[in-house]
Amino acid sequence: MYQLPTTQLIIFLCLSVACGILLFYCSIKFLLVLQQCGYHGTRYFKWLSDRDTPYLKRLLLLCMLGFMFFLVLSICFAPIVGKEIAPFVGFFAFFMFIGIYINSEQHINAKVPLKKTKRLVRLAIIFSIVLCATVFGLTVLIDYLAFLINNEVLSILRFAIICFLPLLCPYLLFIAYCIIEPFEWILRNKYIQQGKNVLDKTSAIKIGITGSYGKTTVKEILKTILSQKYRVLATPESYNTTLGVALTTKKLDSTHDVFIAEMGARKKGDIEELAKMIKPSIGIITGINNQHLETFKTVENTMATKYELIENLAENGRAFFSSDNDRTKELFDKCDKEKYTAGFSGGYVTVEDVKTTKEGTKFILKIQGEEPQECSTVLLGKGALSNICLAAAVASKIGLSAKEIADGINRVSRIGHRLELVPNNRGIVIIDDSYNGNVDGVNSAMEVLDLFEGRKIVLTPGLVELGKAENMANFEFGKTLAKHADKVIIIGKHNAEMLIQGLFEGGMDRNNIIFAKNLKKGNEELNELVKEDDIVLFENDLPDNYN
Repeated sequence: MYQLPTTQLIIFLCLSVACGILLFYCSIKFLLVLQQCGYHGTRYFKWLSDRDTPYLKRLLLLCMLGFMFFLVLSICFAPIVGKEIAPFVGFFAFFMFIGIYINSEQHINAKVPLKKTKRLVRLAIIFSIVLCATVFGLTVLIDYLAFLINNEVLSILRFAIICFLPLLCPYLLFIAYCIIEPFEWILRNKYIQQGKNVLDKTSAIKIGITGSYGKTTVKEILKTILSQKYRVLATPESYNTTLGVALTTKKLDSTHDVFIAEMGARKKGDIEELAKMIKPSIGIITGINNQHLETFKTVENTMATKYELIENLAENGRAFFSSDNDRTKELFDKCDKEKYTAGFSGGYVTVEDVKTTKEGTKFILKIQGEEPQECSTVLLGKGALSNICLAAAVASKIGLSAKEIADGINRVSRIGHRLELVPNNRGIVIIDDSYNGNVDGVNSAMEVLDLFEGRKIVLTPGLVELGKAENMANFEFGKTLAKHADKVIIIGKHNAEMLIQGLFEGGMDRNNIIFAKNLKKGNEELNELVKEDDIVLFENDLPDNYN
C-alpha cells in the first residue's frame, strides 16, 4: 500500500499552503470581476465563458512560460540533487510565474479597486481553503500515480502540471462561491428582514426613486434640498438593491424625518420587491429608455418594472414623473393615484430663462402657485434641470417653500462622474461623464460639449447592456459624435466596429479616429494629443467585468 513519508507529507502541506496563498493573489482579478458582477454567479460565469476574455489569454501565456521554466529547472537539477528533489526545485518556476502575474498590469490597473467587505472576506477564506485543498490533493494524487508507473522521467517531471493550476483559479473561485452562497442567502435575508422591520417602525417620510437613468442625481439633489428643513437619510452612492437598502437602514433612527431610497432593477419584479420592503409614500420615476435591454429584453418590460414602484406605493401615496420623457408621460397617464409631472418641458415644476455657461446653469424655477425663484447650480445640461424639477416638485409637496427649495438648489454640489467638470492645472477642460452612459445621457453630454469653444476630444467605449439594440445604438452614437467632436478615442473593441462605422457615416475623417485597447492606452494617446484649451469628454466607462 502506498504511503507518503511523514517528511514528504509535511513538505506537501507547506507547499500547498504557500501555493494556495500565491494562487489567491493570482486571482485578485477574478475576485474583482465577481464583485463587480454583484456576486451574481451567472453573470460571472458568462464573463468567464467569453473566449475573448483577455485576462484568461494572458494567464495561459504565463502558465506556458512557468511550465517551460519548470521543465528546464527540473531536468537540469535532476543529476545534481536527484530525481526525488528535482521536482521541488521545479516549484521555483511556479513561484516565478506567480510573481510575474501578480505584478502584471492586469491587476495593478483595475478601474475600480476591490472593495474589502465582510462578504468578500468570507468568500476569500473559503476560496483560500479550496485552493490549498486542490493543490494538496493534486500533488498527492500525482505523486501516487508516479509511484505506480515508476518511470524515471515522469518522476522528475511529475509536478509540472502544477504550473497550470492558475488556469483553474477562476473556476475554483466559482466553486467557492457556490459553497458559500447558501450561507450568504440566509444572511442576506436576515439583513433584509431587519431592514424591513426598521422601515416598518419609522415615522420618516419614505421616498422611492427609480428609472433607467438619473436616479442617483435626483436622489442627491433631493437630499440637499430637503436638508434645508429636515434631517434626511439617503442610500449612499448607488446602493439600490434590497441588501443595499437594508444596510442603509442601520443608520436610520427616530431623529430622521425623511428616508430616500434609490431603487435599481435588472429584471421584472426587482422594483416590486424593493417597494414592498420600503413601502414608500412618494414614488419618483426619472426617465425610461433602452438601458439594460440585455436583461429586460423590451422597453415595455422596463416600463412595467419601473411602474411597480407606483403600484406598490403606500395608501394615499403620491407619484412624480418626468415630463421630459415620452415613456414616463405614458406611465403618468396610466397612474390613478395623486400624480404630478415636472421637468424642462413643463408640469407642476418647470424652469424658464435658462442660461448655461461652462461654470454652471442659471434659471428661473417656477412652482405652481409659488413666486418664481432665481436659481443657479454647478450642474450642467438639460438633464440636470429635469432632475432638479423633479426634486423640487417632491420638496414642494412635502412642505418646503419656494425660497427654501431655491436655497437648496443653490447648494447642490457636483455629482461625481455625471457631467462633472474636473479641475486641472493644464489649461484643459475635462468633463467626466463616465458613469453608466445611456442614449439620453449622450445627448445631454453633447449639449454640454457644445458650450465650450476649442478642440473637442471624446474618449468612449460606447454604450452597453442594450441587448439586440446595442449595435444600432452605437452606430447612431458614432454619427452623433462626428457632429460634435473633433477627435474620438475609442476604448476597447467591444463596440469599436459600430462606433467607427457611425463616425464614418457622420463624416469624420479617419485621421481623427484613434483606437486604444484599454483605458490606460487611451489615456496615453490622450496625453500625447491634448493641448492647452482643449475640451476632453470622458463618455461612459466600462467596469472590469467587460472585455
